[in-house]
Amino acid sequence: NIEGDLRAPSGLSNAKCRCIIALSEAFEGGELSDDILTSASDEEVSLKLKNVKGIGPWSVDMFLLFECHRKDILPIGDLAVRNGTAKLWKVKGKGKNGNMCAQKDKHLIESLHEPFSPYRS
Repeated sequence: NIEGDLRAPSGLSNAKCRCIIALSEAFEGGELSDDILTSASDEEVSLKLKNVKGIGPWSVDMFLLFECHRKDILPIGDLAVRNGTAKLWKVKGKGKNGNMCAQKDKHLIESLHEPFSPYRS
């Protein structure tokens, strides 16, 4: 069992092992390639990666930021980005206890960071 073989030495969760396997299958099946991930637009890469079970918006944003070195990624799903936004602009969010919420405050966060586009990364 590939999942068990991967999980035992690495200590990864079952969900992460399944994601790694799904990602490798996407490469093997041609849905993903190094060329796609390095030359496609941010939106295209995001769509392709989100089609892999276990990869969501936060993972895509982190990949685009740290692996692809894209210049205009605003990872709203990242807690540190939301907390930093609230602190810098002294704003309250619509989340619990006035915290910024990725879904409810998405437009506010985007508008506050808009002046920094295309260099929001």
